[in-house]
Amino acid sequence: MRARGWVCILLLPLLSAEVLAAVAGGLADSTADSWHKLIDSNKKDEARTLCSSWLSSTDVQKKTEAHKCLANVELMGNDALSLQGNDVGGGELGPGYPRKAIDAALLHLNEALELSPQDLTIHQGRLHLLEISSRYKEMAKALDESCATYLGSDALESWLAYIAELFERGQLRADLQLLMVLDKHYPNSHEVIGDFGAVYLKLKEDDKAIPYLQRAVELAPDDPIDSWNLARFYDFAGNASSAERWYLKSLSLEKSPEQLKTNSCVYGRFIEEKLKDSKRACELEKANCELEAQTACAAKP
Repeated sequence: MRARGWVCILLLPLLSAEVLAAVAGGLADSTADSWHKLIDSNKKDEARTLCSSWLSSTDVQKKTEAHKCLANVELMGNDALSLQGNDVGGGELGPGYPRKAIDAALLHLNEALELSPQDLTIHQGRLHLLEISSRYKEMAKALDESCATYLGSDALESWLAYIAELFERGQLRADLQLLMVLDKHYPNSHEVIGDFGAVYLKLKEDDKAIPYLQRAVELAPDDPIDSWNLARFYDFAGNASSAERWYLKSLSLEKSPEQLKTNSCVYGRFIEEKLKDSKRACELEKANCELEAQTACAAKP
């Protein structure tokens, strides 16, 4: 199943290479830069002192930065690995924090949102923090608030990043909670509808998946991802003729050369295994697959 592209939401550089942009934001002014440098240098006490001094400022931006900074400070030194199970029979090790530290950081992020509700990075930081602490019910509530508050044109794209990230991590039931929120705020979005189908298909709940996958294609007939996901459904269901139709449709719509190559390799494997056409499959695999994946080209006994 192909998920839509996602971006890492960053929170704390000293805790991991994946964790400042969301809470730190992309601001280049001296206020943001000054606390970023302290956080990067693991100077927790200095950061707390500096940022706490801004809390009484009448400058909304400076006060907002104070709370962003202090959210990071609350997490510093409290990181630890946590093991999380998922909905596909696996699990993963990832960053975790004590509940007390998370709660303290969230208080600062909520204060920052009261001051600057159109700062997307704060919304992202809050969602990320709830995600990595596996507080998915609270994450859905926070997303609902963010959808109702943030008015940027990049809103839906930003929220969909979490759907894709949770999908990749196998947190499928959490994904459904978030998708219900997005469906409420963005009815008839083919991305949201298509992602419902993808999640249900990954859960092997085909009867729930197919109406969403078909509806997504109806809403966006020129979207390669929706067509691809429908093809995968038919492939897994054993309907080779319908699968081939939608594979070809998706490949004809794909604009990314890299993705086209990847998908063409998968299609070649489908031709080999489901249509039993080794010659045609070999041509596709030679052109698009790594050498070890060019199985149709192997000599037959």
